[in-house]
Amino acid sequence: MKIAIAVRPSGDLYVVEPVFGRADMFILVDRDSGDRTVTANPHRDEPEAAGKKTADWLVRQGVKAVLCGDVGPKTRLILGEAGVFAGVGYDGTVDDALARYLSSL
Repeated sequence: MKIAIAVRPSGDLYVVEPVFGRADMFILVDRDSGDRTVTANPHRDEPEAAGKKTADWLVRQGVKAVLCGDVGPKTRLILGEAGVFAGVGYDGTVDDALARYLSSL
């Protein structure tokens, strides 16, 4: 299962981004192997619909869960229709968010 965490760099760490569509980047985590890939958000600077475009992009990447601070209602609908869990209210480091999510499964 692939998990996407919306992040921004903070010193030597990555911290969870409060706004999904405007996240600088995403860390894609393969739950089975533990592999992590950092990838820039190609839709961050879109003048409109950044969240919807980012959601579509992550669905095409095979993501099954997204962790971030908040997701707009239209973006949440796109993710939900694709069977992607939209985890909101996450903060702290990537490891903090991932541990919280995995403990809820």
